[in-house]
Amino acid sequence: MIKLKDIYIFQWISEDFVNLVIDNSRRMEVKEGEIIIKQWDFSNLEAYIIQDWEAEVVIYDKVIKTLLPGEIFWEMALVTNEPRTATIKAKTDLILLKINQELLHKILRDFPNGKEIQKTMMNRILENLRK
Repeated sequence: MIKLKDIYIFQWISEDFVNLVIDNSRRMEVKEGEIIIKQWDFSNLEAYIIQDWEAEVVIYDKVIKTLLPGEIFWEMALVTNEPRTATIKAKTDLILLKINQELLHKILRDFPNGKEIQKTMMNRILENLRK
């Protein structure tokens, strides 16, 4: 199982904040083939972290990427309420952590390096938009 400290947006936070994230996230088990997010659905202001197994990113019925443990997806949903640009489907049985916008705001507000986390997230979102 992946450690949150290994995920790019959490690499600067202390163990106390890691525990805060874990305590305030919702663990989700998804069965193989189940749709987690549908393309063009509006955001639910949540991001997901893959803890175990794999998911697929599907755009217009074509698999374009496989997501692995430690990858976070839909972090842009924590910032904006835009429609989802892809479908995410469980490639295998899957364990996810759901992080909501309120928790992200708490981290950005209360953590001393919150601005660095925000900057890193924005750079990643811009990078994804360019692809």
